[in-house]
Amino acid sequence: MNELAYGATDVGRRREGNEDSYLLLPEKDIYMVADGMGGHNAGEVASQNAVKMVAEYFTIERMAKMKEDQQQVKKEMVKAIEEAHQKIRKLSKTVKEYAGMGSTIVLSFIHHQLLHTCHAGDSRVYVINQSGISQITNDHSTVAELVQMGKMTKEEARHSPMKNQITQALGSSFSLEPEYNQHSLNKGDKVLLCSDGLWEMLSDEEIQAIVMEEGSVDETCRKLIDQANQAGGNDNITVVLVEYRG
Repeated sequence: MNELAYGATDVGRRREGNEDSYLLLPEKDIYMVADGMGGHNAGEVASQNAVKMVAEYFTIERMAKMKEDQQQVKKEMVKAIEEAHQKIRKLSKTVKEYAGMGSTIVLSFIHHQLLHTCHAGDSRVYVINQSGISQITNDHSTVAELVQMGKMTKEEARHSPMKNQITQALGSSFSLEPEYNQHSLNKGDKVLLCSDGLWEMLSDEEIQAIVMEEGSVDETCRKLIDQANQAGGNDNITVVLVEYRG
């Protein structure tokens, strides 16, 4: 374990309940954020189950395989998300209130100077240092597709009424295609996982500035949440910050 990590979540200023969940498994170098959706408390149920089911997938045996063989990492991360997707779909049929529930998920695994990510939805992973901020994940959303096609700017996408139309989610009826990415880390790099409640309120430059201020990982997490609330707090806000120590 070569990281310092902390996570925090907040209901924000406009929502009555918190449908976000997060999980830190520092002994396995695994970190997760999930953002649930669905009526009643179904979104909360979906996100809590998403992180729990993915966590249960990573047994000691699977972790050993991933650490021995780089090729296994992508395969196991994708499979973890696919299995959680099927389980949430089954769970959504058990109780009337759970019908149609779903959740984004973003999962990261850090090993041998490499950050591995796998996700479905628009929860993000950033790598942040003095020289910049890099978004490692691609949002699975209608507006992100429009940005890629050159039909909308990133700033327009942040404020678009379509910004909540996601194209991938655990539990959804459409086919799931988890996206895997990897990124080399340098000592001192900060890895930030977050729900859209953070990045819709703060620009990438604002996020980088807060993360690079002096302070512990827990203080930085609280600052990010405070700033997102000051900017409006339109949604639940969840952040997991990992400092890579090399």
